[in-house]
Amino acid sequence: MSIGFWIGAVLLFSLAALVILWPFIRRRQQQADVAFRGLNLTIYRQRMAELDQELANGLLTREQYEAARAELEDNLITDVEQPEETPATPSPAPRQGMVLLGITAVLVPMAALLIYFQLDTAPRMSPTQTLAMGQEPSHDMMDIERMIVQLRERLEMDPDNTENWLFLARTYGFVEQFEDAAAAFDEAYRRLGDQPDLNVDYAEALMMAADGRVTRQVTRLLDRALELDPDHQNGLWLGAIADFQQGDYPRSALRLDRLLSQLPEGSDSARSVAEALRDVRAMTGGTAAGDQAATADAGADADTLAIEVEVVLDESLAERVSGEEFIMVFARPAQGSRMPLAIVRARADAFPMTLRLEDEGGMVAGMSMREFGEVQVVARLSRTGMAQAESGNMEGVSEPITVSADAPAPKVRLTIDRILP
Repeated sequence: MSIGFWIGAVLLFSLAALVILWPFIRRRQQQADVAFRGLNLTIYRQRMAELDQELANGLLTREQYEAARAELEDNLITDVEQPEETPATPSPAPRQGMVLLGITAVLVPMAALLIYFQLDTAPRMSPTQTLAMGQEPSHDMMDIERMIVQLRERLEMDPDNTENWLFLARTYGFVEQFEDAAAAFDEAYRRLGDQPDLNVDYAEALMMAADGRVTRQVTRLLDRALELDPDHQNGLWLGAIADFQQGDYPRSALRLDRLLSQLPEGSDSARSVAEALRDVRAMTGGTAAGDQAATADAGADADTLAIEVEVVLDESLAERVSGEEFIMVFARPAQGSRMPLAIVRARADAFPMTLRLEDEGGMVAGMSMREFGEVQVVARLSRTGMAQAESGNMEGVSEPITVSADAPAPKVRLTIDRILP
């Protein structure tokens, strides 16, 4: 077997491999670029659809809509920092590829036969291996991850590009990586300072990262946003939710009332906000336990999903209670988010007491006992009347409870038996 044969065989196979693989390598790169641009466009279109819906529902004025649309278009980084190739004429690559593949189809079998007869060993590849070489993984998450990587690479080179920080934050939010979204919003916030839209988006990301809990930072961001723009609709809504969660029902009601005044009368949005406002006003000041239970029993709708809660105070804690405290009883998902789904508040002036939790006692659309089906009930004593847990609060927590509108309201006996550290 001559050295010339081996040289020829190696060269032939190298040429064949290059001819076969190059069009596919090039095509994969082009497909990846197109997928990246397409994903940016998908997110852009999704947000535009949301803006259109908000405009139709009366949540945005025409001026607010146009401003949000302009900002969204500015955030669309597709083809801005990464110019797209623009060939003047259709590429001849497909026809050239067919010619080259035809030549290869003749030469490669000939070379394989020559080597086979010379060595009596033909290279073999199983059908599984052949298919594996042609398989391509799903591009959905890969494209998003690739876009995130590219955004971060750009930000490493230009860390003061606030538009890219904002786009990165919203991309993280799109894939529900809320901690990363909050971190990216923080980078933009440190460079831009207090701005109504940024503060509200940043606060929302922080709330989502904390499973719906409100922190002091969230409160400060929302308060500052509403100082700068008292009529910021999303700020008023999130601010009302934050106040509601912290037990500041009067301020929650004020914000909802201001939001309601901006919405078209009779719109779906106005009805939802009016319903939330009614529930918050019903809690302002609270009612005596016996009166609340009697009223609930007299006026309860048979279809209303509810839980009857009897709250008992452990004897070991009785001396710590003066009767001036507030009691908050709320239901939360048995797993996952700790956001209250329904809540009632009253003076803790007598034990045992009976309270009724109803599904209408929540504020966030899609966050209800009916939606989750299994909840925990928490009873918490607080001197401040705030629903947020604080050191020194006394608390009792139930086991998971299954709730259904088709079944009678479950009755729960809950003992307050521990002090929060």
